[in-house]
Amino acid sequence: MKIRVCKGKVCGEKFSNYIISRLQNDVNRFNLKDIEIEETLCMGKCSEGPNVYFDNEFHTRVNPLKASKILFKKVKK
Repeated sequence: MKIRVCKGKVCGEKFSNYIISRLQNDVNRFNLKDIEIEETLCMGKCSEGPNVYFDNEFHTRVNPLKASKILFKKVKK
């Protein structure tokens, strides 16, 4: 699974770096395989940020807890 987290100006100001940290911790803590976390530039939906793609599925207004929930929901599939 590829996860892309926006690190553009607005999403960065909304603490997208905490989303990245949370996801990396989840991946390491639970030894999740085949998951790549990538930082990206602006995704074009600044007013709805922070924005995250989980395997080409776009999510807006993501916070660290929401990111974890989405990750584990996708891993269980």
